[in-house]
Amino acid sequence: MIITNSKQKTIAFYDIDGTLRRTVDPWMLLHNHLNTNKEGSRYYQDWINNVITYDEMTIRDAALWRGISKMEMLKVINVNPLRKGAKDLIKWFKDRDIPCIGISTGLSFLNEITATETGLDMVVSNNVLFNDGICTGDVEINVREDSKANVMDNIIKLFNGNVKNILSFGDGIADVQMFNKSTFSVAIFPKNDFVKDNASITVNSEPIDYVTDIINSHINN
Repeated sequence: MIITNSKQKTIAFYDIDGTLRRTVDPWMLLHNHLNTNKEGSRYYQDWINNVITYDEMTIRDAALWRGISKMEMLKVINVNPLRKGAKDLIKWFKDRDIPCIGISTGLSFLNEITATETGLDMVVSNNVLFNDGICTGDVEINVREDSKANVMDNIIKLFNGNVKNILSFGDGIADVQMFNKSTFSVAIFPKNDFVKDNASITVNSEPIDYVTDIINSHINN
């Protein structure tokens, strides 16, 4: 749980998959594990080609998993390890009482594990619903590919907007919105040059926490 402080001067925001964890797309990871990858790939291409909306794609994806146990779906976390240094990166901020917030287009039931493992204070992501441990096929959409900046704004409001330093970490195009709202941004294993070019610095090796020396000089200026 995040405890807000009206005097808070620094907040750190993180993408999850591809940034703190190594696999970029947890939706396709699940599709591959559950043998729904043919349909999932088609929905993804339809979204890319503007045949369907992001919400329609997400709703159709979740519907494919109706009736599958949460325990079975959780197995994919075992093939999506944390990047080396991810825990130490979060710990560095936590040791300085800096809130660490995850913003992800991924899945809440997986991101809750990441939050526990790393110490993230809060993660906003998309919530596939379960009833008695069985997927209902429904989903609550909280983060879209084009809405991470809005999510950041809503979280910053919890601190009465009194934030001097906003740091963000990401790997994909959706994270550029976070970079653009940040005073300092880190592209971790960026997907392309566009992501790299919009970040303050780039990390292309593990352990990823080696950037803390650079960050320290930034937030103390």
